[in-house]
Amino acid sequence: MTNTSNCVLQDEKTRPAPRYFLGIDGGGTKTAFALADERGSILSRVTLGACNPNDVGFEQTERILHEGIISVCEGYPMEEISAFAGLAGCSSVENLPRISAVLTRFGFGRTANDNDAKNAVAAALGTKDGVAVIMGTGSIAYAQKGSALYRIGGYGYLFGDKGSGFSIGKDVILSALQQEDGSGEVTALYDLVRHACGGDTVLSKIDFFYREGKKEIARYAPLAFQAYRQGDAVAKRIVEDNMQAIAALILGGAKNLGETPLKAVLCGGVTKAQDVVLPILSKMLAESGCEARLCVCEKEPVWGALILAGMPCGHEEKE
Repeated sequence: MTNTSNCVLQDEKTRPAPRYFLGIDGGGTKTAFALADERGSILSRVTLGACNPNDVGFEQTERILHEGIISVCEGYPMEEISAFAGLAGCSSVENLPRISAVLTRFGFGRTANDNDAKNAVAAALGTKDGVAVIMGTGSIAYAQKGSALYRIGGYGYLFGDKGSGFSIGKDVILSALQQEDGSGEVTALYDLVRHACGGDTVLSKIDFFYREGKKEIARYAPLAFQAYRQGDAVAKRIVEDNMQAIAALILGGAKNLGETPLKAVLCGGVTKAQDVVLPILSKMLAESGCEARLCVCEKEPVWGALILAGMPCGHEEKE
């Protein structure tokens, strides 16, 4: 099903053409602000804390946006700036217009806002057809064909989110707990988890994990790849199970594109283990009969936000 953009746009009929472009990318751990000129040169940057209203509350989201915008735009006329904010947790029917209202108060020449995944898609694909897969705290994919954008997955941790940092981290911690209580296999992950959490036992930190939630649990995902490289059987199953879900997202995107070879660009923190992720995914896709060219996005999501703000230099991915 085609997912037309949820962006909320200001009336542009009487607005002059912008000279500057503001991109805002708000993920699960930080909010990045970047101001660029018409040539794509970055004029100023600011990085602040997380602004997902579902995690920090809307008042904190508003404070983060206000502080970041005032700082990054200092000395530049607001009416000559086109701004785009892609923020986690802010594309709901309730939050989308609230963020739009916050942006409107600054007097920008143009404004638009949507979820943070759109930043990653723009950074990964620019205007080209392909599939962008976000493998951060959560996981989601988008297939882009011309002006159409199709969403695959991204239903949150209650309904899976396999292939995400949270899902992999959860599996890692669970495997350590299961070794400890005798219900699971002996795994190299046990000592890695116990050292990382600083507990005499992993079970002694269970309240800590529940209290800190998804972001903390996602921090344990790299341990799966560390143990995988050591040949650990449990880690191998965890990684392959999660990558199978990512392969399914890519295959879902391929159905919307109907072309081969498929271009798939991977984004997010999990891709730091690309030496493990890329070969596994390439093999899984090939076994499914999908010819795909996989790569990891080299651009930051905030660059995608600048593109969505209308920065005319565009984006060309190296082939």
